[in-house]
Amino acid sequence: MKTQLWPCLLAAAALFGSDSSTTAQSAITIEQTTTNLTVCYQGRKMMVYRFAPGQFKPYVGELFTITGQPVLRDSPSDHVHHHGLMFAIKANGVNFWEETPGCGFERPVKITQVQSSANNPGTAQAGFTQLIHWVAAADKDTADTTACALLEEERTLTLVVDESKQEVSVLWESSFKVGAKAQEVVLTGANYHGLGLRFPQDLDPVASHLNAKGPVDNSGSRQDISQARWSAVLFNADAKPRTVAVFGDPDNARGNPFFFTMLKPFSYLSATQQLDQKELRYQRGDSFKLKFLVAAYPDIRSGEFLNQRSAAWKH
Repeated sequence: MKTQLWPCLLAAAALFGSDSSTTAQSAITIEQTTTNLTVCYQGRKMMVYRFAPGQFKPYVGELFTITGQPVLRDSPSDHVHHHGLMFAIKANGVNFWEETPGCGFERPVKITQVQSSANNPGTAQAGFTQLIHWVAAADKDTADTTACALLEEERTLTLVVDESKQEVSVLWESSFKVGAKAQEVVLTGANYHGLGLRFPQDLDPVASHLNAKGPVDNSGSRQDISQARWSAVLFNADAKPRTVAVFGDPDNARGNPFFFTMLKPFSYLSATQQLDQKELRYQRGDSFKLKFLVAAYPDIRSGEFLNQRSAAWKH
């Protein structure tokens, strides 16, 4: 059964005959089905969050700039487990990043607190919280996964449209606790495991990486890992340039993210905790949080602008 909350098709009609505050709130709309949650602004799709039953993980499959340009790519043939904007690592040796037999499942349990609101004129937001149980492959079809969860995650995503900055941003907040199946959870992963982003294929040839310390050297096939407050990909396309930036909360475990970047054979950006170098351990009863801000712009943004944006980000 399809459940609709503030259907996207009604958004544009709601704009007429409203004051600026009402207009901003009416313009941000949410449509929820059993497999997707879609956020629209002024009748235009801004984000699609995917959580179909049976898939390995829920993720943001589509994200757009305020002018409607896509910035994510979902499940390309070269790496079918790359899903737009996603979060995955290893827990107690169970691989939640790849999607092959034996890999773990981030199983959606329920979505709550779906809401939209307006702040100042030209700024609107919509968000939701999803309960996710991280389970081993053998437990993925269990009717109630409470007892077999290695991790329990409450994931809150908030999409904000800010016309003054020409910015579409996603605040990603994950609150974890050790699940009932484990006395201890050991977090590990490859050097790119974390919050990962895959980009449209036509943007790969015009991509370059920049972080808070300056331009990143990804010449040839060089992969770089740098700890910084933020990292961005600049897509200097003649007709439709774009910038995608990821800001890390320094209160996350290990502080600022260790950003994995590459350009060949495709552009990639991942905010990691360097779990390939040193594991993180949590005991039954422990909890921990991760917070990131992902922002998309319909032009090229400078390091100075992104430094200022990072400083202005309130926690």
